[in-house]
Amino acid sequence: MQVEAYAKVNFTLEVFPVREDGFHALRSLVVPVGLSDTLVFTQTEDGAIESDSPYPGDLALKAAKMFRSLCHSSSIRRQGLRIHIEKRIPPGAGLGGGSADAAATLLAVNSLWNIKLTREALAEIGASVGSDVPALVMGGPVVMEGRGEIVRKVQDLASVWLVIACPDVFSSTKEVYKYANSRVTDDPGILYNMCSSLKKGDLDGVAKAFMNDLTESATLLHPEIARTMADMREAGALGVQMSGSGSSVVGLVRDEAHGRQISAFMAAKGCKAWCVQSIVR
Repeated sequence: MQVEAYAKVNFTLEVFPVREDGFHALRSLVVPVGLSDTLVFTQTEDGAIESDSPYPGDLALKAAKMFRSLCHSSSIRRQGLRIHIEKRIPPGAGLGGGSADAAATLLAVNSLWNIKLTREALAEIGASVGSDVPALVMGGPVVMEGRGEIVRKVQDLASVWLVIACPDVFSSTKEVYKYANSRVTDDPGILYNMCSSLKKGDLDGVAKAFMNDLTESATLLHPEIARTMADMREAGALGVQMSGSGSSVVGLVRDEAHGRQISAFMAAKGCKAWCVQSIVR
C-alpha cells in the first residue's frame, strides 16, 4: 500500500499558559497542504515492525507499534510491517512532517489489518504519538485545541495558494515553546476572522488574520527565520506567517503563477521553497 502524508500549515496559532500536564494549551487552525512524504507499507509474517526513516524519533514507527499493541486480535499482534518513507517534508520546520507520517500510518494499518476504527478513534490513538497527529488523522482543515488532542473539522473553506520557504535551520519545538510568551487573554476574534476570510475567499482578510504566538521566540532563537519572512514580503507575498514553531515561513499568494514567481525568488535567496495549494476536503 502506498499513501501520501501531507504537511500542515498553521494559519493561526494561539498559545495559552502551561497546563497541569506540562503542555501549553493551544488553539490553531490547521490546514494540510500539497507537500507530502510518500509512505509504502509492506506486510510481513516475521512479526517485526520496521521503518527506514532517516530521522530519529520516527513517529510512523511509533504509531504502527502503538496501534498493533492496542489490537486484541492475536493474529494482528503477530503481523509484521515494513515502512518505507520517501521524505520531502523538511524536519524542524513546523510543517508536521513526522506527525503526517504517523497519521498516514494509522490510517494505513487500520485498512491493511481490517480493523475499521473511525477517524475519531484513530485521532485518540494519535494523540499519544504526537500533538499534531490527531489533526492530520482527521484530514482537511481542523481547529486544534488543548495540546492537540481536541480537534473539530471546519467546513466550506476556500483553497488558497501558498509559498513555503525553509531557511537552513532546524527549529526545536521544545526550545521555541520554552521562550514563548503565553497569551494572557482569550480573543475568539482571531480564529473567527481567519475562518470567515477563508470561507469568503478574501485573500486580503486572510493575510491580515495570519497570527502565530511563537514567532517572537522562534525568530529570537533563529534570526534566519526573521530574514526569510522579510525576504518573503520583499518578494511580494500578500501575507507572511511562520508555521508551527518554525523554521518554515508561509507566504499567501494570489494564484499558482504568482506563487511560482515567489518560490523562485525565495530559492534564489538560498531557501528550499515550494508553491502549494491548501487541501480543504
